[in-house]
Amino acid sequence: MIPELEQKYKQLTQAQKDIFKGYGLRQIKHFVEFSLPKIEATLPQAGKILGINAEGKVQAINTNTNQVYLWISDQQWQAAKAVSNHIDAKEDFIEIWKSLDLEHQDLIDLSHIHRDFLASFAE
Repeated sequence: MIPELEQKYKQLTQAQKDIFKGYGLRQIKHFVEFSLPKIEATLPQAGKILGINAEGKVQAINTNTNQVYLWISDQQWQAAKAVSNHIDAKEDFIEIWKSLDLEHQDLIDLSHIHRDFLASFAE
């Protein structure tokens, strides 16, 4: 279990709480530690990752041209034809990861923590 989880959870922004609830700690850890480094290494020139869109795809933008890109299933960037307005921000994932010290938690141990916590926590 994560020490002082309730106190740390209360300090998250509403967007971060929504990510916590929707993705779970295992997915957050996996995204920050495994997916992001690989995905960022292949960004198009002047690319910046925005986050995960409503379709569950990582969305990036070319900061020079404002061209939007999506990370697609065969592990490459593709220019997006439509831009998603709802983005779960990369920075929010990283903040949750830092705040809850997920770096020092085993991935497998995180499977049920958020569900068990949410079941017992009333905001």
